[in-house]
Amino acid sequence: MGKKEKAILFGRGMVYQRKKKELQEKYDVVMFLDNAVAPGQCPQKEGETGIRVENPAAVCSYPDIPVILLSYAVGDMYRQLKGLGVCEDRILFGPMLEPYNAFERMLFTDGGQLAVEGEDIFYRNEKWGLLLRTDPSNLEGLVHALKDTGLYQSAGQILRALPLRPLDDTYGMNRGTPVDRYYIERFLEGRRSLIQGRVMEVGDRRYTLQFGGDRVKESVVLHVEGEDPQKNQIKGNFATGEGLPQEEIDCLVCTQTLPFIYDLHAAADHMVKILKPGGCALVTVAGISQIIQYEKIHYGHFWGFTDMSLRELFAQNPAVESVAVETYGNVKAACGFLYGISSEEMDKGELDFLDPDYQLIIAAVVKKKGMGAL
Repeated sequence: MGKKEKAILFGRGMVYQRKKKELQEKYDVVMFLDNAVAPGQCPQKEGETGIRVENPAAVCSYPDIPVILLSYAVGDMYRQLKGLGVCEDRILFGPMLEPYNAFERMLFTDGGQLAVEGEDIFYRNEKWGLLLRTDPSNLEGLVHALKDTGLYQSAGQILRALPLRPLDDTYGMNRGTPVDRYYIERFLEGRRSLIQGRVMEVGDRRYTLQFGGDRVKESVVLHVEGEDPQKNQIKGNFATGEGLPQEEIDCLVCTQTLPFIYDLHAAADHMVKILKPGGCALVTVAGISQIIQYEKIHYGHFWGFTDMSLRELFAQNPAVESVAVETYGNVKAACGFLYGISSEEMDKGELDFLDPDYQLIIAAVVKKKGMGAL
């Protein structure tokens, strides 16, 4: 890898947060500029990177390093830097840098760019014959001017095609494999090696058999409603701990169970308690989902999750060594799932596109500390 170009980043808000991974990969960030730091105030440190944060006046000490504006107040920031003596050639417009959100894709993927004329920032798109002065404090003000152009995607055609009722109201099970199960099985497929030893699965042993193979020495089914010794099925309750073994399980497979348990913290603690030292739990939960009335009435349907909530639920337990969380889904997959369209009816490439802003399924590998660390 070649030497990174140095850069100064002006702004630490939403634009930066969306683009920070790519910015840090591409640039050697010298410092952040932030108007929240008063002139003459001692430099602060950015919490995640440790890079210093200074008042924009500090830019004068670095006359040759490019400055990237990471805000939609590009006009205000540009004028501030010009007032400090920064030449136009040093100033780059961060909204033009990938990755884009939906607004930026509309502006910049079809020939558009931001250009300086005098003290103003204009949006220029020669393909569409556009030259629009931007609001110096709010780039998103361009949306109103673009509504009558081919750049603006009208919602009418999409909305007219959407029915008011789903095609199937059983998660898509009557049509094939539900979209959420596609992601659950993708997660478990990648964790086959962890499904070994004495394995407990909630509800049935479907995934233990599908992904465990010869590594499984004993398969135990946990069910909240009843036991069946012939099936090695025990009755137990994660919310109360009733009927649960203690430190006897090498791997727990728990898919789509936590949303139906009101006392989440007790349930998470009991899941960890049943694991042997060094054991693990493979947990999946819904981020986006319909509600099935039978399940709601019979079990209760209490929670939807994000990657943050699932991680914190287990990470606060002192017996947990690590929590590795992944998210699955995108806006189209979520719509397909809510409409009850099966995964077989959807394009695999589209299902495999993962957008962390649309978390249909959240999955975690929860690893318990070993004997010596407990």
